[in-house]
Amino acid sequence: MKKLILLLMMWLAAAGMTATADQLHVSGYVTDSANGNALNLYPVHIDIDSATGGFVFHHTVFTNANGYYADTVVFNGGALTGIVKVSVWDCRQILHMENFYFHPGALNFTHNFAICYGTPPPPCHADFYPTAAPPPPNPLNLHFVNTSVGANGPWHWDFGDGTTSTLFDPIHLFAAAGVYNVTLMMGDSSAGCFDMRTHAIQVGDSTGGCHAQFTWTCDSNTMMKTVHFFDLSYPAPVLWLWDFGDSASGGSNISTLQNPTHVFTVDGVYHVCLTMYSNSPQCNATECHEIHVGNPPPPPCNSWFTHMNNWLHVNFEGHMAGNVPASYSWAFGDGTADTGRLVQHNFAAAGNYEVHLTTVTLDTNQCTFTSMQHIQVGDSANLHQVYGQVFAGNFPMEHGLAMIFSNDTVAGGMPFFAMSPLDSAGIYMFPYVPSGQFVIWALPFDSLGGYLPTFYLHSLFWEQATKITLGNPQNPYNISLIHATNGPNGPGGINGHVNMQGLKTATPDQIAMILTDEQGNPIGFRRVSASGTFDFSNMAYGTYFLKPELANTTSDLVKVVLSAANPIPVVNMTYNGKTILGIGEVSAVESFTAYPNPAKDVLNLNIKMVSSANATIEIYSFTGQKVLNQNLVLTKGSNTLSLDMSLMNSGLYTLRITSAEGIRIIQKIVKE
Repeated sequence: MKKLILLLMMWLAAAGMTATADQLHVSGYVTDSANGNALNLYPVHIDIDSATGGFVFHHTVFTNANGYYADTVVFNGGALTGIVKVSVWDCRQILHMENFYFHPGALNFTHNFAICYGTPPPPCHADFYPTAAPPPPNPLNLHFVNTSVGANGPWHWDFGDGTTSTLFDPIHLFAAAGVYNVTLMMGDSSAGCFDMRTHAIQVGDSTGGCHAQFTWTCDSNTMMKTVHFFDLSYPAPVLWLWDFGDSASGGSNISTLQNPTHVFTVDGVYHVCLTMYSNSPQCNATECHEIHVGNPPPPPCNSWFTHMNNWLHVNFEGHMAGNVPASYSWAFGDGTADTGRLVQHNFAAAGNYEVHLTTVTLDTNQCTFTSMQHIQVGDSANLHQVYGQVFAGNFPMEHGLAMIFSNDTVAGGMPFFAMSPLDSAGIYMFPYVPSGQFVIWALPFDSLGGYLPTFYLHSLFWEQATKITLGNPQNPYNISLIHATNGPNGPGGINGHVNMQGLKTATPDQIAMILTDEQGNPIGFRRVSASGTFDFSNMAYGTYFLKPELANTTSDLVKVVLSAANPIPVVNMTYNGKTILGIGEVSAVESFTAYPNPAKDVLNLNIKMVSSANATIEIYSFTGQKVLNQNLVLTKGSNTLSLDMSLMNSGLYTLRITSAEGIRIIQKIVKE
């Protein structure tokens, strides 16, 4: 029967009667970056995500003895459009990835990987924690303990108050109480090792109440899975309750030590919380942070490129953030490619071309970054120069980017996008911009300087951005960055995640998440991570609004309320390619009381619910032993229940009420 089918297929092929099908082909080589040797039987992952038709494909292929890999995907229903992602893991478990956009006219792609192979190099990880400086005592004087590994310096400290140090373990006297973002940067050029770490440090007491605060360092001897936690709370606590957030992966989850060491069993990001209690004054507070467990991610390696056109001849120049050594690989969008930081290319015809630059840093991290621009070639009469200056207050913004976006498609049928780094005078320049309507966006490199991403002229949000029309440029297009107001510090925070729809392989790391207070005053922003997460910490209880910003994308204004019953809500958003929709997580608890406290035999609880929930009640002794565990169903409205404490010893206990619906109540209970 098989032989008959084979003969029939051969006859149909000879007669030209076989069914046609479009094919996508991916190929390339994988080599050892240290010596250029081919890597045999090395796994290469191929992922396809279509923008039309709902086609999703995953396959792992292996290289041959020459390091060559290839894979072919057949679209039986005709070629679709979407993204094909080719990726490999290197010796440090860092993912190297290349994305290609395919459509019926572009179905053949080639990419080579040069990666580290074999035993990984020694880790390089910057970290530190503060402690009280030697006598005489001064709450504003701190000693910073350097716990970095993998390099011998030099060291550069930025204390967040305009002062710096190059000592290994500096002692620093702050001028006033407050929260300071302290950064340690280290590097060892001989080892090719660079890293940095920032902690928000509470200095002194500017509020007079309880402050829960902690820092941490990961142990490189256990592949960063053992984490040492250091309590920095004040005034002096009498009880500590740590929640390591890993109960789902089988971890012990709870500790009552002041400075615990915890071993996480699985790599990932964990929500770790410390609740502290003080007797003088009688108060308690909670602080939470997202802890990255496992090998630290590589440092940022952003790159971009500029170009100069002379009809069909274009000069390209690649740029790396920090001017670190890197390799440069170009794809010009016309089926040709080249390598080198400075390249020249002759296009065969006028048109709009999608040019990609991929850079790989020449250090132990081998950090890979790809940037893209649509280049208009051949019609110089309709190209314009756009430039301006970006200011942070009265001074030029030295570290940041400017981007220009077309409000619609331009000549050639593609939207236009270009990016320019700011020079030391805050100046940006886009040398070749086609005619049309555009917006310009200036972004600081980070959120620590107090200034926010701002659209020209002076708009915080995309919908209110002032558009410019070319070709009649009115240079210069100067932008004054909007300054963030100072929000009050407190024990609350916001965690969130941006989910992707449609193209599942797209990443949301170009989204700037803007935070405002209840009156709409901007407080700060965060860049959303490549995995879609973002977080704000050290926030007072109250009402806030989140607004995600992304070019050519409308977005929801999401209301978030922080309270003692819901101190760290979670906000989930969805990006579908044109809009970002979001709903803040609303606390299921309207009010909560526990009485009498101190309790003798019975503890009464009253929980008023906004909606029903299945909850778990736990009580822990001072030593961390669980003495009560009870499940219950809470209905909408008032719920009253009594807990029997008659058999418990006298002392201090911790009551915890949690649920999947977002209930998170922690309260100190005294048993007489």
